[in-house]
Amino acid sequence: MRIGVSGLAVNNPAGLGRLSRTYLLALASAAPDAELHVYLRAPADLSLIRDECDRESQPLTERLIPHYPAPLCRWSVLRPAHRLLMEEWDLPRQFLPLKLDAYLGCDFTLPPQPMAPREAVVLPDLLPFTKPYAVSWQAGWLYRRGITRSIRRRAALLCISRATQSALALRFPDAIKQSRVIYPALSPRLMQLAGRAHTADHALQVQGSLHALVAPGPFVLAVGVQGPRKNTALLVQTYLEAVMKDEYRGSLVLVGGDGRFHTPPKQRRLALEAAGLTLNPMRSRPTEVYDLGHVSDSDLSHLYQAADLLVCLSTEEGFGFPVLEALAHHTPVLVTADSSMTEVATAGIVTTPLDREQCCQRLVSTLKALPVLRREVAALPLQRYSIERLGAELVAALKGSR
Repeated sequence: MRIGVSGLAVNNPAGLGRLSRTYLLALASAAPDAELHVYLRAPADLSLIRDECDRESQPLTERLIPHYPAPLCRWSVLRPAHRLLMEEWDLPRQFLPLKLDAYLGCDFTLPPQPMAPREAVVLPDLLPFTKPYAVSWQAGWLYRRGITRSIRRRAALLCISRATQSALALRFPDAIKQSRVIYPALSPRLMQLAGRAHTADHALQVQGSLHALVAPGPFVLAVGVQGPRKNTALLVQTYLEAVMKDEYRGSLVLVGGDGRFHTPPKQRRLALEAAGLTLNPMRSRPTEVYDLGHVSDSDLSHLYQAADLLVCLSTEEGFGFPVLEALAHHTPVLVTADSSMTEVATAGIVTTPLDREQCCQRLVSTLKALPVLRREVAALPLQRYSIERLGAELVAALKGSR
């Protein structure tokens, strides 16, 4: 079997990148006899896939046959035009002569002409339709175009949660017949890091970040691109209210980027500015908000392990990788009620309405229940999020599409 995969989002620092990298490893694990041709932006992307591996999964990367853009694509000045040229011209130019048996677009990508008898596209979310303000016009236009083309072409639509499938059904009722839910996998690298012995003494220094986090004491953690969709302002306000009421004496640690490309520029720091914060990790008060920016997976693992709680108050998520990653580190999570994040596990997750007063009450009650929640999390089976399970479901979907 000869499979072609679009990996244009492999270098994305957010969840879409993690998703693309783990999907490639999953296919390599489940289809050892298949030719896996992967279209990447640059040779450095292959290194990013290797960085996602643990010791056992490292050999899987040797099964990937990389393809890179022609020089004409790399000369494009505007990033959307760069991506458009790759999708419309260069990817088909390289993949069509291969006579693929199946094609998988991990990043909404489906070129104009059929790539193979069986085609499938991963749908991480429907944000370009449901929350158009949350993405830049470039990303929104590219992704809406990819989704509608996939529906018209009757490609298999692989939704990463029931919530994403429901959003698809509301917007495109007829497309529900093309869809199925396939949950993502946990990064093998993070799974390995979660299993190592940590020293959760909070005397933690994160290296290679925008700032150093030095001995913050107890802290609540938030992971993800800052902005309105992630509800950063509500998160900060909820935390400050709990502190002012003397209900919590720890810090709030923010990890993630500014959504450069996927988030409209004016919204990147809007949430923190709206909360009236000038972040300075060196201030002396015992209760602080630390903005670390991007961190390495090793540092992220330490943060998950040392945190009292992960808090995700997003207005919408396709799945919620940080929730799964925190649970793997035996750290409970507070998430938005009735969101896809509640699908990740049956225990260790507490939900809250997106109301400031109720959020504060739920945050405080969750912090008080941490001993019980940690015992629940420790008993969770995470095998359903292995790359082996994901790979088997992807292969089945590719064989069953059209």
